[in-house]
Amino acid sequence: MLGRKRGRGRLGNLVPPETSGRTVFINDTDFSVESHQPGSVTLGASSIDTPPPAEAVIGQMQSVDLNAGTTHEVLDEPVPEGPNLLELRLFPATYERPRTAVTFRALENAQLHSFAGKESVWDYYDVLQRETDNVLTQQLEGGGPTADPPMTGDRGFWAIQGKFDDYMSAMEKQPVKEDKAQKCHNFKAGDPSRSGGAKKAGATGMVLVSCARHSIVQANGIADLVKGEVFSRVDVPIATVIARQDPGQRQVISYDIACKYGVKFQERVSAPYTGGPLLEQSEYPKDLEFYVPAWHILGHTPQCNLRFNMRYHPLVGRTAGEGVETIWAVMNAYQYSTREMGHGHRRDTLTDIFNDFNFRKSRNEADRISKAYGIACQEYIRKEEELKDLEEGIPEEKLKAMGRESEARGTEQFASPESKLPSKSKVLQALRDAEDAEHSQYTDAPAHSEAMFISNAIDLLDLQYQVRVRSGEIGSNPGGDGKRTQFLLMQEQLRRRLVEHFETLFRIAPKLQDANLNQSLPPTLQSLYLPSEFSPPERRAYGLVELAKKEAQLQVANAHHALQEVRNNLGLKRLLVVAKKTHSSGQERNQRSETAIKKAEVVVKRHKASYQRSYDAIEALEVLVGVHTDAGNLQPLLDSDLRSLELYLENPVQTGLPWIWKTLGGAPSGSTNTDNGQSAVEDWNQEVVRLAWVHAQASRDRWWEERALLHEELQREIAAKLREENRVSRGITAYAMRQGSVYQRLALHATAKFNEAMLVGSADVVEG
Repeated sequence: MLGRKRGRGRLGNLVPPETSGRTVFINDTDFSVESHQPGSVTLGASSIDTPPPAEAVIGQMQSVDLNAGTTHEVLDEPVPEGPNLLELRLFPATYERPRTAVTFRALENAQLHSFAGKESVWDYYDVLQRETDNVLTQQLEGGGPTADPPMTGDRGFWAIQGKFDDYMSAMEKQPVKEDKAQKCHNFKAGDPSRSGGAKKAGATGMVLVSCARHSIVQANGIADLVKGEVFSRVDVPIATVIARQDPGQRQVISYDIACKYGVKFQERVSAPYTGGPLLEQSEYPKDLEFYVPAWHILGHTPQCNLRFNMRYHPLVGRTAGEGVETIWAVMNAYQYSTREMGHGHRRDTLTDIFNDFNFRKSRNEADRISKAYGIACQEYIRKEEELKDLEEGIPEEKLKAMGRESEARGTEQFASPESKLPSKSKVLQALRDAEDAEHSQYTDAPAHSEAMFISNAIDLLDLQYQVRVRSGEIGSNPGGDGKRTQFLLMQEQLRRRLVEHFETLFRIAPKLQDANLNQSLPPTLQSLYLPSEFSPPERRAYGLVELAKKEAQLQVANAHHALQEVRNNLGLKRLLVVAKKTHSSGQERNQRSETAIKKAEVVVKRHKASYQRSYDAIEALEVLVGVHTDAGNLQPLLDSDLRSLELYLENPVQTGLPWIWKTLGGAPSGSTNTDNGQSAVEDWNQEVVRLAWVHAQASRDRWWEERALLHEELQREIAAKLREENRVSRGITAYAMRQGSVYQRLALHATAKFNEAMLVGSADVVEG
């Protein structure tokens, strides 16, 4: 357990003498049924038209005061003639279904302590705790949910404790239902072997369920983790949130490891156990999809990318699914204080923080959605125009054929042609599998991956190139069009990644710390000191021989990847040039076509530079290349190779086919022999056109969906604020009316933003 256990003592049964034994009516359904008692204390209601029932639900309310007393009873329905809490000078912890109330006398005393002695609320609470139980007998009981429960009980953000405990006990007795899930880059999350040991171990983390569109933390959507992100701990909060939704409505779960988590999800949550299942058959959604968030999907295999990338699936708009990461950015500031708290204190503190986070998010939603709606309208029009420009260069019969092929292939339509050589991601995965197998034999296995280090270094070299190119562009155009801001962000990213690179390098190869490596060069010119930059004797002296073997494999894979990108963008550039000559008319359309052509040229230059870096490393590492070698027939890539390709496309009889179209791994699987130049080029060109079209169409469709989603969300934002105003304004107290007025103002603000957005959207449609 991290930190020292701190109990919260026994603060219950502290009530003013004048209210001892009185009854408090609230809306609750979790207590046993007893007879209705007269002389009740209510929360207050603006109007009660019907008398209370003969029987009602009864429980207890905890009160905090300066002296001890008896417990409040809690009944289900308010009574018109009964006094309300504020009239009795009791301030409830929540204005709906409270379990805890504090007397005005205690609040005023706490305020005086703060003014006079700068005493925090928690320190004051600690004093009351010691006044109640100075021996801290509750702490001696061992803490945990039973001995140290949170004040919010099961009405906060954590999963219902009884259901969670029952499910975890049941899962411990059953075979693991996630061990046969598909493997994706050795992600550790979900691995049952990494689960915490002792049942009484403290929480080492948490899993949190939030709205993928608005990042609002969901009620009962959190579960504590103990040394591992096992699926059974994730199931309870997700199933609880799903159970509150309409099962007939389409639901989407965005999770970093959805490719693994969703495989056995229905089987786990539908399995019967004592008190279960988590989801009844009637509660399970008829349409439930699992996707990986937009940033995390980049670390998955190509197969996962096709199956779980939200950009390739309909009815999700431009949802990124990464909003939950912004919550962790807020929560990280509290990690050191909460680890010192007891079970109940920690959950109560974090509940306050999540409530504040949700309110601040809700307060600004109208502005955010309104702005996003305007952007979506503009982007949809732009993507629609780009798709039309692209389709003008494609024959009508070809378009129809590509449409039929796309419907038949599903998400596979977005896949690039498979090379005869393993892709960079497959090589990296194979190397990491080998590392894991080797490390599993040792108890002190390194925390870093050498293969991942080399892969990141190759990407870092590409970032250095991009910053150098952007530096030249910004130098000639230092305007405020946003390019300079993006350039400065790239510079900062480069500096940070260089620091991380050298920290990892010295952990992997500690002998290099005595090599007097020059780390003072400008970031764009800084050498990364990979094994390929040392001579064979130096590699042996510094212990880089095994690392050099891994670099060789990854550099070969990167070289073929760069060649494929060069071929793709050369074909795309040719298509854009033909479309410009044939269809472009007018200054705006001509300028747009020229911009697209220049963009393709920039990408060709970038991947040409990436190929040349990898080829130089391959030569330095003495890798055999040629037609009959594993590396393929790699050669230096010259500008003349790119120009001769254009000449060949225009006049294939008088010019020879460039070597980049003949190298092993160059042709799509199933295509004709690469020695047949004309056939190979046509295969590539058709594939490039198809890929450009399906991606442009998907981008246009996602922006259309985003516009429709935001339009609906703006209207729901208004309804939500009005509903919240009505909910908190039901009492007769000034506080309740004040809280209601807050949501009334937010509803009016959301309405104004909705009207503004509709005007912007209408104007964009008219202009389009």
